Amino acid sequence: MLKKLVIVLLGVILMLPFSSLGEDYQNPMTIPGQYPPIRGASYDYGIGDPFVMRFNGLYYLYASSCEDRVRVYTSRDLINWEFQGWCTENKDVYFAYAPEVIYWRGDFYMITSPNGGGHYILKSDSPLGVFRPVTGNFGYQIDGSFFVEDDGRLMILFPEDSQIKQAYLNPDTLLPNGIKYSTTATLHHWTEGPGLFRRGEWYYLTFTGNHVLSSGYRVAYASRLGSSAGKFTQPADDTILIHSVFGDDFTGLGHSSNFIGPDLDSLYTAYHSFVNINGPARLYNLDRLFTNGGVLYTTGPTNFPMPAPNMPDVYGDAAGELNDFSETEAGYFAQIADTHVFTQECNFSLTENGEAIWQAGRCQDQPVMIRTNGQAISLYIGDEERIAELVPELGALGRLHTLRVECNEEFFYAYIDGMRLITLANPAFTASQFGAVKGEGVSYSFLACTAQALGSGDDTALKVIPGTFSAIHALNSEELSWQEYGKQMEKVPTLGTAYYAVRVVEAGNYCFDLTVLKEDGGKQFTMLLDGEPLLNGTVPAFNGKEDFFTFTSLPVSLPAGDHILTAAGDEITVSRIGSFRFAETMVYKSDFADKQQRKEITTLGAFAVNFDKAVLSVKQGKTGFALLGQEGYTDYEMRVRFIPPVNGSGASGILIRGSNVSLYDAQVKESYFGYGIILSKLGFNVQKMHYGSQSMLGFINVNAWKDAAEAEIAVRVQGNTLSIGLPGEEPLFTFTDARPFTHGLCGFFGTGKELTVLSCDMIPLN
Repeated sequence: MLKKLVIVLLGVILMLPFSSLGEDYQNPMTIPGQYPPIRGASYDYGIGDPFVMRFNGLYYLYASSCEDRVRVYTSRDLINWEFQGWCTENKDVYFAYAPEVIYWRGDFYMITSPNGGGHYILKSDSPLGVFRPVTGNFGYQIDGSFFVEDDGRLMILFPEDSQIKQAYLNPDTLLPNGIKYSTTATLHHWTEGPGLFRRGEWYYLTFTGNHVLSSGYRVAYASRLGSSAGKFTQPADDTILIHSVFGDDFTGLGHSSNFIGPDLDSLYTAYHSFVNINGPARLYNLDRLFTNGGVLYTTGPTNFPMPAPNMPDVYGDAAGELNDFSETEAGYFAQIADTHVFTQECNFSLTENGEAIWQAGRCQDQPVMIRTNGQAISLYIGDEERIAELVPELGALGRLHTLRVECNEEFFYAYIDGMRLITLANPAFTASQFGAVKGEGVSYSFLACTAQALGSGDDTALKVIPGTFSAIHALNSEELSWQEYGKQMEKVPTLGTAYYAVRVVEAGNYCFDLTVLKEDGGKQFTMLLDGEPLLNGTVPAFNGKEDFFTFTSLPVSLPAGDHILTAAGDEITVSRIGSFRFAETMVYKSDFADKQQRKEITTLGAFAVNFDKAVLSVKQGKTGFALLGQEGYTDYEMRVRFIPPVNGSGASGILIRGSNVSLYDAQVKESYFGYGIILSKLGFNVQKMHYGSQSMLGFINVNAWKDAAEAEIAVRVQGNTLSIGLPGEEPLFTFTDARPFTHGLCGFFGTGKELTVLSCDMIPLN
């Protein structure tokens, strides 16, 4: 079996994406011409709330302004940006918050909230400006975002009542029509920075929250099948970008925008990271997005070298450098190896009676042609018109428009300016030669094609260790059998053998988290790195109600760099593969009288150690954390002696497997991922915390605590099981979690309720 895997691996290495051998970039990035410091500050205001728009093969970047105009930058590759000057004037948008731009009906429209004081819309005939106001202030708080429906209606998204809401604009006044739709997407506190996009039949909504000055500022997502308006499904593990690690200054990640990568198929997100409170100063960051059904994820956030985005397989500009295209009397054409999976782009402009014609490929021996005169669009196979649809209003003649084609074995889609106008199931099309056909009244600009479509490039893209990715996104995904599971119709493969291109960020010991089908308990699995055995194991038994559960492997040593990770099993169905840096749990014993032990505790906020009284405490009405250990701790037991909390509102207690802990006054108080054991004189509550969203796991009454001056509790977490009770006795509470927090810090939290800890012992179980 092992010899066979090694032989197959040699072939898989040849499938590695070219980008993994090319230029790398590293977050955060400084952009030439970014906003200078505000008065009295020493750090650049930088790039905050970055919005990236793609038009005619070029990217345009807009960011929140600290002056009376908005700056604009351009790039071909999303990495190297060039400052192009100011795109507004006359103090129209003084201190513009989160400017976003969309191309609609032949013009560019900017929505922004000057100094956070409601929304304005501005208009220009160029993405470089000048943008001039076309509406007054119509309110709707801050952070407006546009989306164009397939029928040409212009939607805005905006935050209200800690949710993301939607409204349509009157095409004549560009003002909201007064009807609001709630997506129900929320971060349970301040929620902002919406962004809506589509891949295939799924719509994905990203949004930001907590607080811009919090280290736990984060990006989450929700998704919806079939249409863009209405209630979105928000999963429990909705966070895609966060990094709040004590001692690491790569924090405060948020306010993202999402867009197609230069290769036409990949998806990327731009977001900012926090630098300094003055401004606040922020920097530009970029990471790749991946989709699997309604699931959206990124193997970021990254602040280490990552491959720069790929360009299309072929591209050129009919109005400039032809590059991979050739001009003939008939038009502008290029070739790639014959493929049934492809994405193409053709930018064109029409004058009166003009018609753009794009040869997309072939159906058997007949050419596949897309034709549009700006009022209608048709799909031809040979001389036969197969589909004809009306085109929503495109605006004045002579304006540039984008024809986009996506094709795989399941669907063929054609769009103009982001509006999907043609859908054909089971197309049986291939592409090898394609291009734009010359004619009267038409001119062409940027043209491109790549042999990927609808996210097929996610399979060969580099995954990151530590990080989590969908098991279906393998180099040999086409060879894997799979099923759809859950409301988000996640594709889940059955192994077999799967190969993944991975980048190990730093050499060290790592554990893998494998999410598998419950029925596969007892089956054997194997993992290899570059063909060398890494670990062998058995899927443990799981008796919960859920179909899938996550278990953690033993730690293994991994070298830094790019590798091929192999996962093989005896018909094991695997949903996701995660990894984290393992840390050996230390033995810790403290009665808080020894000052040498103080250095082992990280206190945030109002928690403090009083050596004279030999206590660790937080007072009523105050908030804080006291943290022990490292985020790579897995299995341990805590034994805590404490004074049962009485005074204050809120909650206080013990934190187990906590990660991304953050503290800031104007954010959700429960700003961490992990298990919280809330203590009181009546007993304890057990909750699973997701940054303001919590699941109640149970309440246990402890009569002995009611009148006690002191109390004791033992908390044990091992694998998927959390058990809690009195030291030396049988557990009072046991919970086996299908999707556990597998690792993290331990310690204490307080959100308004007093807590006094008299002693704490931590005992490793691994």
